Amino acid sequence: MIDVHAKLTERFPELFPEGAALDADGPLVPVEHHVDLARFLRDECGYVQYVTVVASHWPGKDGDAWEVATVLRTVGPGTTTFQWRVRLEGEPHIPTLYPLFAGADWQEREQFDMVGVIFDDHPDLRRLLLPEDWEGYPLRKDYPIDKPHPPWR
Repeated sequence: MIDVHAKLTERFPELFPEGAALDADGPLVPVEHHVDLARFLRDECGYVQYVTVVASHWPGKDGDAWEVATVLRTVGPGTTTFQWRVRLEGEPHIPTLYPLFAGADWQEREQFDMVGVIFDDHPDLRRLLLPEDWEGYPLRKDYPIDKPHPPWR
């Protein structure tokens, strides 16, 4: 079994020359290394299953911020998961992981639909759960909870 933490610690300077914080919630990775980390985990550590992606919105007086957490998994006996986070400021753009993991397709579309994170170079980034003419992103913290949505509410 591969010791991913040891392998990451060894390769951190190469993978993240600008630095990244490794903590209990997984590394906080610069957006430009998001795909590099995913490829490293898949190709060198055996994380071949895309488990989930979750985006969170954090409005602030100096502008909005988003955090995108991704989880991958090994398969077979002794399976493990690995997660990392990317913090986005301003416009919420992050590269898609779809070319590496087909399972990213609908999950990235869901985060786009509900939170408004744009997964650059995704082959089919469009609404998944809501109608195409829906305005806004319901899981953003600044989205009004009592906003009317005919014919539903």
